[in-house]
Amino acid sequence: MEKSGTQTPLSLAAAQAVRTYAATTRSALGSAESPVISYAGLWLLLASLAPAAETETDEVLGLNRADARAAALALLEAPHPTIGAAVAGWLRPGVSLTKGLPVVLDPLPGQAGLDAWADEHTRGLIKEFPLEIDAQTLIVLASALVVTPRWSERLGEDDEGLLLLESGFQAVVETDAAGLVAIACPPSEDGISVYSVIAADGVAAADVWQASEEVVRRIDAGEVRNHAFEAQGAGHAWTVQEVTVFGGATADRWRSHLPEWSLEDRHDLSAAPGVAEIARGVMAAVEEETEAVCVQKAVASYDREGFKAAAVTGMMVRAAAAAPRETKVRQIDLRFDRPHAVVAIARGGAWEGIPLFGSWVTPA
Repeated sequence: MEKSGTQTPLSLAAAQAVRTYAATTRSALGSAESPVISYAGLWLLLASLAPAAETETDEVLGLNRADARAAALALLEAPHPTIGAAVAGWLRPGVSLTKGLPVVLDPLPGQAGLDAWADEHTRGLIKEFPLEIDAQTLIVLASALVVTPRWSERLGEDDEGLLLLESGFQAVVETDAAGLVAIACPPSEDGISVYSVIAADGVAAADVWQASEEVVRRIDAGEVRNHAFEAQGAGHAWTVQEVTVFGGATADRWRSHLPEWSLEDRHDLSAAPGVAEIARGVMAAVEEETEAVCVQKAVASYDREGFKAAAVTGMMVRAAAAAPRETKVRQIDLRFDRPHAVVAIARGGAWEGIPLFGSWVTPA
């Protein structure tokens, strides 16, 4: 696995671009309290399609079109113990494109075929593709991202039934965004760090996410070390007490009590930064009028064995409903608002033209 110390300039730029994109998109969508979402999965899809955009993508993706595409390809081709990533595209047979797209387009399968792709590329965590196709569907593009790290040591259980972590990374740190936060990260040899970060009750979710980004950045820079305790005693999520231990241990004893959880969510990402710009470039490849949607399905779980998460992000280009043509005609209004006659005339055969009934109608 490529370590942070041996990252290439492009991979470093990609990591920063994804971090920035995640923060920007979280703010733009107001998704700070979403149960589970993968901004990286969306970025991977958009970056793969970046050359199709008709304008540069630096502002939204953090890299220009060529570098974004190169970074996405590098990520897709990079081996990793527990990360699986894929990008794919499908085109309805019989639809011709006016220009090439930066992904290989296979013939569009049925819904079952797309479901099978999602199942395969998320290791069975997502069994249904997030978009339903129909006769109007012309192009489908998708990314899949899955991570399945296992803890180096199986977590225990405390007296209240919570998961008990007695190793790994644990700390209490002061942050600019959210004040003091507690951090817990079980040890894993699978190349994934899963940090849990808790701030005081009442701190906005957006601020907690900002604090999390700050903490991870400082940990990576060596500014925050394991078992750092920047508080002055008990706090909003921790207690401090003296306990008796055996064996001559002198270091502080750290324990984290964590919930076991499993979540899933579905997101309409059509309004996410960069989606409209990339979608317009894709739609420009089709001669007829089209519209695009972008949806993600994501799942995640955390238990005594490890962490699992997967996301499938799908973009669909479909034929747009025809807008009515504008024409100008005379408008003639007839008003029968005074007394008038009504007559019934027979039509056909021997009765042709015979007035059958006549009435004089006096409106009330």
